[in-house]
Amino acid sequence: MILVWGSQNDTPVARVLEALEVRGCDIYHVAESALANLQYDIVFSASAPSGWIESGGRRVAVNQFRGIYLRPGEHVAGNAQNAAMVLLALAGSLRSVVVNRPAAGRSNTSKPYQIGLIERAGFQVPDTLVTTDPTAARAFLRKHSRLVYKSLSGIRSIVATLDVSEEGRLDNVRNGPVQLQAYVRGLDVRVHIVKDQWFACSVESAAADYRYAGPTGTTAELSAFDLPEKVGRQLVKMVRGLNLLVAGVDLRRTPEGSWVCFEVNPSPGFPWYEETTGHQIAEAIANLLAS
Repeated sequence: MILVWGSQNDTPVARVLEALEVRGCDIYHVAESALANLQYDIVFSASAPSGWIESGGRRVAVNQFRGIYLRPGEHVAGNAQNAAMVLLALAGSLRSVVVNRPAAGRSNTSKPYQIGLIERAGFQVPDTLVTTDPTAARAFLRKHSRLVYKSLSGIRSIVATLDVSEEGRLDNVRNGPVQLQAYVRGLDVRVHIVKDQWFACSVESAAADYRYAGPTGTTAELSAFDLPEKVGRQLVKMVRGLNLLVAGVDLRRTPEGSWVCFEVNPSPGFPWYEETTGHQIAEAIANLLAS
């Protein structure tokens, strides 16, 4: 039996549910809307958790779950929050295939920390500064001429750029820490890793953040990309080293042919890339969960 936790209105969850259904799997779906009414009686021990959960009138022993896929929503409270904590504990302790274990995804909650892990995995990373000092920020901008800035945390933010003509805006860094990175020229390549498989997609766009190309009046052209096997294997090794089974990795291939890695997303929204390229990412995740 496969436990899926997440809203069916969330496209990645819907795609995985569909792929599991096609495969004929027995699915136990806990929707976000059902969290507040989730019932459970679970004993967590050093060996393995035991007990049951019940949602929508269906009670299942937790030791029946052979695979777990979780994409929890945000901002739950009360009984829903308590149930979410129980499900996270279950996902962290069951001896099952879990995409992904909660502890494994924590590296993405601190972008500067994750950049260090990426570099230790052998990838080039952009020169990075985290500061609340406008003087240091200006010096960093003058050194690189163009910067990228984004959130320090795993909460989604819109990536933007800054050049020397906008130097005055750096006075605002004193209001809170910001992560500044040297702008890297090249071709964006998004790679989805599913255990030992990789699915690469190139993205050509004039937007600083191609995910939001439309609102900025630009476009994003996605295409299946033939990733060098050496890079693919290196990505698989890095993702495995982060204790992740599934991840979305953001790369850029420079004009000189080198690879720079920006981020590893432990809960990637893959359908947009899947639809454009024909990559069977949801199917690969379903096969992994049922393996």
